Amino acid sequence: MRETEFIKKNSEKWRRYERALERDEQNPELLKQLYIHTTDDLSYSRTFYPNRSVRVYLNSLAQRTFLQIYRGRKGETGRFFTFWTDELPRVVFAQRRPLTIALVTFLLAMLIGIISYRIDPAFAETILGEVYVDMTQENIDNGDPMAVYKQMSPFSMSLRITLNNIFVALLTFVSGAFFAVGSIVQLIRNGVMVGVFQYFFVDKGVFQESFLTIWIHGALEISSIVLAGGAGLAMGKGLLFPGTLSRFEAFKLSARDGLKIMLGLIPLFIIAGFLEGYLTRHTELPDAVRGLFIILCFAFIIWYYVIYPRRVAARPALPDAAAYRSAPRAEEGPLNLRRISGAGENLLGTFSVLRRAVQPLFGSLALLTAGMTLCAFFFYNSAASTRYLFDGSFLGDFYNAHELATTFSRNRGPLYLLLVAAGFYGMLRLAFTLFWKAVAIEVLPATWRSEAFLYLICLAIALGFAFSATITGLFVFLTLPFLLTFAYAGYAGKATFRETFGFVYTNLVTSYSNFILILIMALPVMWLLDTTIGGLVFAFLDWVFYADAITIDNVNVILQALSYWFLFGLLMVIWSVSFAFNFYTLREIERAHGLLEDIAEFGGKRRIRGLEME
Repeated sequence: MRETEFIKKNSEKWRRYERALERDEQNPELLKQLYIHTTDDLSYSRTFYPNRSVRVYLNSLAQRTFLQIYRGRKGETGRFFTFWTDELPRVVFAQRRPLTIALVTFLLAMLIGIISYRIDPAFAETILGEVYVDMTQENIDNGDPMAVYKQMSPFSMSLRITLNNIFVALLTFVSGAFFAVGSIVQLIRNGVMVGVFQYFFVDKGVFQESFLTIWIHGALEISSIVLAGGAGLAMGKGLLFPGTLSRFEAFKLSARDGLKIMLGLIPLFIIAGFLEGYLTRHTELPDAVRGLFIILCFAFIIWYYVIYPRRVAARPALPDAAAYRSAPRAEEGPLNLRRISGAGENLLGTFSVLRRAVQPLFGSLALLTAGMTLCAFFFYNSAASTRYLFDGSFLGDFYNAHELATTFSRNRGPLYLLLVAAGFYGMLRLAFTLFWKAVAIEVLPATWRSEAFLYLICLAIALGFAFSATITGLFVFLTLPFLLTFAYAGYAGKATFRETFGFVYTNLVTSYSNFILILIMALPVMWLLDTTIGGLVFAFLDWVFYADAITIDNVNVILQALSYWFLFGLLMVIWSVSFAFNFYTLREIERAHGLLEDIAEFGGKRRIRGLEME
């Protein structure tokens, strides 16, 4: 391209950039895009017009953009205050419906707790615990019903209460990721508990003293838990009602709003913990002082989370915030397979592939999970609760997954080995299909030979899981990176067994960095099944279904098996996509395949430009 044509083609864009740099209010996203485009044009001009004025002009424009970007860092302190005065109130107003639903749910749950206590006072022991009820009754008999708040030192009590409140609120919020159901369950549980707790003192004739003591810290603490439940509902709303967006995109937006609400609650939890540790214990304070303090706390909550957001929403939004919330989502193009990628780039590319096809990924995995779980239980004749004794340790989840996939160490027949191989075949086939759609490359059409090849690889993987956990661990670490790489290379017709073997084991660091990185990420995710989230799901079932203990145990074991198969299948898909990416990196390292193609293309383009320049 001639210099005059280059200038004519881009001059309007450069003028638009200059006008953007002269504005008082700057949009960080706009500046970032401006800097990228400017440096691209500068790089082009340095290559083809190194001694021309256009290079000097673009270099100056790039410098101005760079300085403008870093000059904006001075506003970080202002951004902190803007979050509390503008950004958070706007989010609260935008999510007022989930927050209202959370409040109504909590109040109804409190009413249920009160009615349940009135019907059967023994219900208090079920909710609060027999030990706490007996201790409180003893304190009431001794003339100091609120003595429980005086047993610990102020600092220790404040710290413990603050951490506990943050944990409860975080659990209530995170539970909203389960299509908002988890947050509803947590709100009901906490509401029933508060209702029973407060009416217990009403029944004992000490309502006034209990109210003036408990709600000194409870006004902020309970309000924060309700708001955390509303944040969870706001997050789950993106999954339930995505509108015109994909569920993943809607969930990202709703989760961002929910997280902002949660961040805004942290100071309230700290203040509530401080009040409970240092102020609640002073029951000797005049009732009027304590009552006024409680009214002020509730007044602040009502003002900041109800009145003030309406006022903020009525005024124009700040330029940066408006631009950020209304910015269109950039379309993702095909991923680049013609360069050497590090472990981090590989991981980003892997999740980019999966992000583009969330619905087919989870839908297909759900079907595979149901089939594999059915097979795992079909080969036994005893009760479900006796079939699998799941290990709850941090690394035990991989042992649990092995218990479901193994064949010979569980005395299953060869048929089960073939079925497990079929499950692995479905996982790898799904992974490679999603990968090809994302990278937009041509592959050989599927034939019975290629499908049989992929199944045989999966049979080899299933055989590695067929024996004891120790053997499986060695097998996975020593051979799985090669088998998954060869599964892709052979299935796509890109390399032979010998070539793939050389690629993988000649470049051990590159091959195993992706494998280990994904494994490390999977550990805490699988561990959650045995901690907060798993306990929440099983507790919810205990609340909803009325059955004998054996039936509940059987259902819990089946649900655990479904969860382990699903998470293990997701891990296998992520590994498969990652090793498909990694194959091109290994091939580039060994053969510089993409570099040679770029050189050939560059030579052709250079000759054309040469003709144009002449």
